[in-house]
Amino acid sequence: MMIEDAKNTPDTSPHEPLSIIIIDDDESVRVSLKFHFDDCGFQTSSVETAEEALDLMKKAQVDAVIVDLRLPGMDGIEFIRQASKKWSNVRYVIYTGSPIASIPNEILSISSVSSKLFFKPIGNLFELSDEVNRLISKS
Repeated sequence: MMIEDAKNTPDTSPHEPLSIIIIDDDESVRVSLKFHFDDCGFQTSSVETAEEALDLMKKAQVDAVIVDLRLPGMDGIEFIRQASKKWSNVRYVIYTGSPIASIPNEILSISSVSSKLFFKPIGNLFELSDEVNRLISKS
């Protein structure tokens, strides 16, 4: 029922549906999150690396990015540093498997970054999609 409600909620943004990128080097995580966000009515892309996400952001309108911290090549923190300078209107949510992870103050000071840190595995994916919706509605 919650999925239907999310799909039937009118989108008041200038572009429909809302667009997100999922960055995670674990394919099963990417697929799971993509299915969830697709079911919630988002236009969802998923990539394995931060570099791929930066390339995608150059080509397409993006409303939010779900970022893993530990990635091959550029890590999630460096991705947020770079991306938030170029795309200040995009919202960023960190989703990590590291039990000792924290968000550096420098990153928390960026208004487009969620102060909530999500740990894998998350029991209720709606907590994550609710946070994405909350951040986007703030813009």
